[in-house]
Amino acid sequence: MTITGKVVKTISETVVSANAHITDIEWNGRDDYEDKLSKGVYIYKVNVRSSNGKKVEKIEKLVILN
Repeated sequence: MTITGKVVKTISETVVSANAHITDIEWNGRDDYEDKLSKGVYIYKVNVRSSNGKKVEKIEKLVILN
């Protein structure tokens, strides 16, 4: 999302893993309308839920320079 809170892309995947590692999540750098994101700072949030129902959320910054 932008720093003002506008959602630009949502990726939802179900990954089944036998260990504690998650596979890479692929993203082409485009928004939900397939437009390339502009330079700037974006905020992203990752939610992970284990098979036993435990949930973890992480929020970080992404900087696009070109």
